[in-house]
Amino acid sequence: MEKFNKAQAKNLAAAQKLVNAYASSSEDEGELDEKHILDLLYKHYKAPVTASSDNNVNRTATFLENTLHSGAATCLICIGSIRRVESIWSCKSCYCFFHLNCIQRWANDSVMQMKVKAEQQQTNDNQGHYNHLGEFVQPKRTKSLHWCCPQCRRDYQPADRPTQYECFCGKEPNPQPQPFLVPHSCGEICGKLLQPKCGHDCKLLCHPGPCPPCAQLAHSSCLCGNAAVRSVRCIDKSWQCEQKCQSLLSCGKHKCNQRCHRPGQCPPCTSKSSQPCECKREKKVVNCAEPKWKCSNVCGALFACGIHTCEKVCHAGSCEGAECPFGVRSCPCGKSIKSGGCNELQETCGDTCQKLLSCGKHSCAQRCHRGPCNLCLVRTTKKCRCGLHEKELPCSKEFNCETKCKQMRDCGKHACNRKCCGDQCPPCEKICGKQLSCNKHKCQSVCHNGPCYPCKMESQVNCRCGKTRRSVPCGREKNARIACQELCRITSKCHHAIKHRCHKGECPPCVQPCGLVNDSTGCGHICKARCHAAQRVPRPDQAPRGQQHKYEYRALPHPRCEENVSVRCIGGHELATWPCWNSKPTSCQRKCARQLKCGNHRCDRVCHTVPDPQDMQQQVGCANCEQGCAIPRPAGCTHACAKGCHPPPCAPCAFVIKNKCYCGLNQVIYKCSEYFNEEGSLQEVQERQQRFNSCGNRCLKNFNCGHRCLTVCHPGPCPNPELCRKKLRIYCKCKRLKQEIACDKHRAGQTSLNCDDNCQAERSKAQATEQQQQQLKLQQEQERNRLELEKYELKFGKRKHKERKTLDVEPTKSNINWPRLSIYALSLLVVIGALGVAYYADS
Repeated sequence: MEKFNKAQAKNLAAAQKLVNAYASSSEDEGELDEKHILDLLYKHYKAPVTASSDNNVNRTATFLENTLHSGAATCLICIGSIRRVESIWSCKSCYCFFHLNCIQRWANDSVMQMKVKAEQQQTNDNQGHYNHLGEFVQPKRTKSLHWCCPQCRRDYQPADRPTQYECFCGKEPNPQPQPFLVPHSCGEICGKLLQPKCGHDCKLLCHPGPCPPCAQLAHSSCLCGNAAVRSVRCIDKSWQCEQKCQSLLSCGKHKCNQRCHRPGQCPPCTSKSSQPCECKREKKVVNCAEPKWKCSNVCGALFACGIHTCEKVCHAGSCEGAECPFGVRSCPCGKSIKSGGCNELQETCGDTCQKLLSCGKHSCAQRCHRGPCNLCLVRTTKKCRCGLHEKELPCSKEFNCETKCKQMRDCGKHACNRKCCGDQCPPCEKICGKQLSCNKHKCQSVCHNGPCYPCKMESQVNCRCGKTRRSVPCGREKNARIACQELCRITSKCHHAIKHRCHKGECPPCVQPCGLVNDSTGCGHICKARCHAAQRVPRPDQAPRGQQHKYEYRALPHPRCEENVSVRCIGGHELATWPCWNSKPTSCQRKCARQLKCGNHRCDRVCHTVPDPQDMQQQVGCANCEQGCAIPRPAGCTHACAKGCHPPPCAPCAFVIKNKCYCGLNQVIYKCSEYFNEEGSLQEVQERQQRFNSCGNRCLKNFNCGHRCLTVCHPGPCPNPELCRKKLRIYCKCKRLKQEIACDKHRAGQTSLNCDDNCQAERSKAQATEQQQQQLKLQQEQERNRLELEKYELKFGKRKHKERKTLDVEPTKSNINWPRLSIYALSLLVVIGALGVAYYADS
């Protein structure tokens, strides 16, 4: 027991692990954007679905649905769901999906079974056998090895066994799953030739199922060629117009009345006409399409020999006086041919007959003779039909042994017991004798396998009242239904009259309306529910034991009244229809919408109880208006009304506005209602607002001429600048002469005076004085430069060398490096020059 529990626990753990693995693999697949995938798939296929293409389009849609939804397709071999990430193989005929491993195992098993069966058949029946009639039966031909699709049974050769996972179009092996492509697809254009063959290929992306019909347009005329050429879909290019053919039929009398079809393909004529037979002796009404017919008269024409006549039945042409066919004859064995009179008897040739005897193996050894050959007398060793015994007999005789066959007949119950059966046991001839399903009769058929056929006897069944009868097969009396048109005669259990027909068993429940006053709610309405005066209910457990029935009939109380009653809501907004049992006034859940005392708003509470539902003014229970004044303010006024929500109009705005005047120096104060008062014309309103914004003083702005404005504080540019008459001075070029003139003359162009002779003398004197001052500045500049140069030479000039004592020494060889010394000297001079320039610049 302990071992059994451990094994059971181990099996449960393995099963749970498998379930978890399957669930996780299903979750890993995720959801696909089906709309994007289908739009991408049908990108190159733009064609409306018509009646001719609806079948293939629906099949393609079905396969696409099975592919996009993981687990929608089922492998018929393992009866398991096919998921999007599994390797599959699809049939080229029915396009059914199978797991790749399942179909490989199926194909290998099918081929192996056929090999074993073929080897057994070749061993047992390699040389054929003789049947019970002595006829030789050839050995059965060995079938070629193949395997078939589990669904459509299409045959495939052993070389067609799938070896690898491929996409639907077969272009890419082992396609990887992509979230934006159809599962098991490579994403390339299918490219398969469309069926029926039209020369075009499929433009869909690699897809499951059959290719949809050709969507290309073709320019073609109708079948008869009489209609104009038009553009149609390639699959519908063989279209028919509405014209009749009217071509002369093969009979030469009638015309074709069929609708548009190809030339030369008119159907046979369906009219009838009187046509003579081939020998012209009789006439008969036949179809025009079959004018030739033969009567039953023998020709009987005399040949040229004058002895024999034609024995053919009704033929064309005359054979009167024709050459007699019996003039050239052969001997009975057919080896010699001789011409002579047709009335002469043909002699035998004297050679051996050598015709093949009836046994099919030996030839006749007699001399050429008339009549049939004798039986074959060659003695051969023959086997009996069952193949158990051998005996030497003439070839024409059949050998049957006395051994009884012990094999079971086709019924599988009785032995054959026929002598020398030879594996050809006849069907069982005994009577079956089994009890039939009616349990009244026994099977009278010959002994057989499987269930017996139903009983062929008939029984007569009467209805309950006995006025209607019916014959039914034996054993079906209980299930037979008799449609009696008479009313049921059983007393009704309720207060209604019986209106149903005669029936078997108990009466059905009454379906008429109750019709009594509903006393459950006290409303006084008539109960319209289904009759409940005698309802079948289970019998209570406390019933006496003597009562065997489990059910009893009892009158049930009236259900709640469903009569429609008009009820107004508690707020008086609407009149709704409610069932009588629920006809209490309730809230309609709409807004109260009664006019509040402010006159501007309505009650926003949900429908509530009020004293007078008909009055739509504010009543007890309505919400008070708590909003501010919502009356629009005058144009320009931006101040809110100080009062709460009230009827119009509002009081004038008393808000005091402080603002700068137009000049910008003084501050003006006015009331908002006085400033934005709109009484009067537009010009008057503007003038009034300008007066409020003006300080009343003279404008501080200047004209373009530079003089002060003459008007009172005003907006915009100063008016009437041409009226300015202020005095201003004008001068000559040397500023010696001056004169005062009016502003209007200055604006007119008088802006300066002309110089006189004194002005010219003063100008010459000024020029001479200026030249003297320039010469003096030049001399001072030269003197300053001289002093700076002397100062520089004094500071950076050559120093005086001190005298040194001279000594008389021997001349020594000089080791001075003159190139290096020259470089040092040049560097020193450059530094001295730079210092001098810097000093000069500082001074």
